[in-house]
Amino acid sequence: MKVKSRQTSIWCLIGVAALFAACTSAKPIAEWRDQAYTSGPFDNILIVGIADQVTARRAFENNFVDRLAEDQIKATAAFAVMPDNARPSEENIKAVIKDIRFDAVLITHLVGVDEKTVYQPATYRPATYHNSFYGYYNHVGGYVYEPGYYRRHTNVRLETNLYDARSESLVWSMQSETIDPSSVQKLIDAKIRIVVKRLKVQRLLPAD
Repeated sequence: MKVKSRQTSIWCLIGVAALFAACTSAKPIAEWRDQAYTSGPFDNILIVGIADQVTARRAFENNFVDRLAEDQIKATAAFAVMPDNARPSEENIKAVIKDIRFDAVLITHLVGVDEKTVYQPATYRPATYHNSFYGYYNHVGGYVYEPGYYRRHTNVRLETNLYDARSESLVWSMQSETIDPSSVQKLIDAKIRIVVKRLKVQRLLPAD
């Protein structure tokens, strides 16, 4: 799966456009796996986040490494083994792989940020009904009219690709969507959760 990444930093866009929500989650909207890959799960992974802001890149990579450490899976943040001011490139990644001998590279980048307007129809919310005149009267009078309204949603789509470091071939790819992320950190956490879950299902990470 090859999708052209937008150059504008997702972390800047979220800071401006995100709507506050009680819970932030990510859901897969597209997923692919190389069925010919049968070498088993990876256990030494280079984590790469593509972001214009160094702090956002560090946060994503660090959080991912910490999450994998909980399952005793060895992983390294790209910023820890290459200069902060160097945007991860093919040459930089190949050099690091050669020196440290990772068996996989996981790269996450922005696919797009869309704003959609959804209409919520008007509703009537009744009070509790009773079998009596006064109960009925209160019941009818208790209807509360809630007018319809338009709500804008911010949809953030991220793509994660997993490559076999030895063959440099794509093994797995997934696009995920997060609706109205309440913060950058919650967006990162949601993305990591769904990626780890799907990689275990696909047997590309050691199962619990």
